[in-house]
Amino acid sequence: APQTGIYRMLEDGRVVFDRFDYHRRAVESENEAFFLRILKAGDYRYEGADLGILVTRGRSMTNGFQLNERARKWIHGIKSSFSAKPLSMAEAGPSLADPAFKIM
Repeated sequence: APQTGIYRMLEDGRVVFDRFDYHRRAVESENEAFFLRILKAGDYRYEGADLGILVTRGRSMTNGFQLNERARKWIHGIKSSFSAKPLSMAEAGPSLADPAFKIM
């Protein structure tokens, strides 16, 4: 999981960690963003889980309320810093359709 701090977007669109800081006001330009990591290493990641909070300068949405290209690059750059492995399948209990299953 990426660490909390200031990230920089390079000219080619890649996002890299620049320096540690604990406050969003340390962002100096539209090419920088503050990321506050919420999800810790080893936590479960699932659809809708908060990975962190990204604070940028400038607009992140179009007039039509869609993410602009710069915002999409920031999101892709931060998300690509996370790695995950799938959970192993858990053994399911007896099925209700299983004839040996009885409710007492």
